Amino acid sequence: MASWEELARNFLLEEEEEDEELFFVLLPAVMPFLDEEKTPEHTSSLPGAKKVKEIIEGHENWCKEEFRMEAEIFRTIANFLRAENLLRDTRGMKIEEQLGLFMFMLSHNVSTERLKKEFQHSGATVHRKIYDVFNIIPTLTQKFIRLPNPSHTHMKITCDPRFMPFFQWYQ
Repeated sequence: MASWEELARNFLLEEEEEDEELFFVLLPAVMPFLDEEKTPEHTSSLPGAKKVKEIIEGHENWCKEEFRMEAEIFRTIANFLRAENLLRDTRGMKIEEQLGLFMFMLSHNVSTERLKKEFQHSGATVHRKIYDVFNIIPTLTQKFIRLPNPSHTHMKITCDPRFMPFFQWYQ
């Protein structure tokens, strides 16, 4: 009677032979696809950096439409992020393009696929840059957002009888 090790060895050898047979059957079917020439996906005449520059330097309404802010404000934010070292220019993308990518995504609620087409970058690059901008939001929140005073009620609420009954403290 054969030992357990011999049975296992024979089983593995049979599996290897079946795998080799399968390989020789599938290889000719797959070969035409391996030789197929790849075509570049991002071939627009306006890559991301030029697109952002054209939007910022173009008509004043274009920046408002694409990024939902005026060009001067966009430049100020980009310069602030650079001065505070919150974002950095990289070899493939300047801060203006990173911010433009992020603002375009927020203002138009677009997918990564659309961002890849609009800014002519790979999905990995788009994902990484959006992640980088998202990571600086807590820092910006601490610096620019001030929570309201809970003991103070806005004048519009206190002066309007429609709202004030809901904000009075009853004892």
